[in-house]
Amino acid sequence: MAQIETASGTPKYLIGAVTKLTGLSIDVVRVWERRYGAVRPARSAGGTRLYSDADVLRLRRLRQAVEQGYGIGQAARLSETELDELIEDARESIDAPDPHGVVRGRFIEAVQTMDVVAADQELARGATLFPVRDYVKKIVMPIRNEISERRVNNDFGLVNERVASGLLRNTLSSLLRLYPASENAETLVLATTLCERDEFGLLVAALLAAMHGWRVVYLGADLPAVEIAHAVRLTNARVLALSLATEHSPAGEELEAISTLVSASTRIWIYGAEAVKHRGLTDHANWVLVRDLNELDDRLRR
Repeated sequence: MAQIETASGTPKYLIGAVTKLTGLSIDVVRVWERRYGAVRPARSAGGTRLYSDADVLRLRRLRQAVEQGYGIGQAARLSETELDELIEDARESIDAPDPHGVVRGRFIEAVQTMDVVAADQELARGATLFPVRDYVKKIVMPIRNEISERRVNNDFGLVNERVASGLLRNTLSSLLRLYPASENAETLVLATTLCERDEFGLLVAALLAAMHGWRVVYLGADLPAVEIAHAVRLTNARVLALSLATEHSPAGEELEAISTLVSASTRIWIYGAEAVKHRGLTDHANWVLVRDLNELDDRLRR
C-alpha cells in the first residue's frame, strides 16, 4: 500500500513557480487544468491563478502517471491514493538518458505491430510531457525520418507508413488548436503549390508559428499560385511560407507565378527538402530560403 504524501492547500504559487516545481511547461499545466480538471487553483483579488502545495504535489503525481504511459484523461480522474498506487510499482523518470528516444521507440514498435491505440497513446504521452519545440524536434521529426528510412529498407510496409503518418498529422493538428492567436498577431499563410501533396512540413511549421504567437492561415497542399496569392491579399499576410518536399514536382512555374502575384511587402519563405533547388528565387528582395527546422524556428520568433 502506498504511503500518501499530503500538502497544504493554501494558495501561494504563480504558474511560473509551479512549472519549476513540477517540471511541466506552462502550456501543459494550463491544458491539464482547463481540459481535464487536474487541479483547481484559487484566484487572487486581481484574478491571478494561485496554486497550493497540494496542487503542486498532484501535478507531480500526474506527471509520474503519464510517464508510465497512462493517459492524462485517465489519470486526472483518480484520487491521490489511487494515483500513488498507480505509480508505486512502475516508476520511470523523465530524467532518463534519452526520454525522447523512449517515446520514439514505443511508437515505432506499436506501429510495427499495427497497435494503433498504443501508438496514438504514446504520441499523446510525449505531447503532454515535453514542450512543443522539443516534441517537434526530438520526437516528431525523428519519427518521420525513421519511418521514411524503414520504408526504403522494406522494414515498414505501406500500411505501417500510412498509419504512422496519419497519427502524426492528427497529433500535430490537435496541438495546433491549443494556440489561438491574439487580436494583434501578424498573419502567416502556409501552403504548398500544385502537385506538392506532402503537407507534413506545413503542419510542423503551423504548430511552431502558432506557438510563437502568429495568426496561422493554413491553406493546405496542392494549390494553384493564383489561389495562394489571393489568400495572401485577403489576409494581408506578413509572411507566405511554402513547403517544398516532393522530388520532381513542377513547382518552378508556380513559384515564378507567385513571385509576380504576391506583393513585395509580403515576405515569402521557401523551405523543405526540395527548397534549395529554387534558391535562385531569393534574388527577389522578399524571398528567403529557410534551410532547416532550426532556422525556421528562429525566423518565427520574429
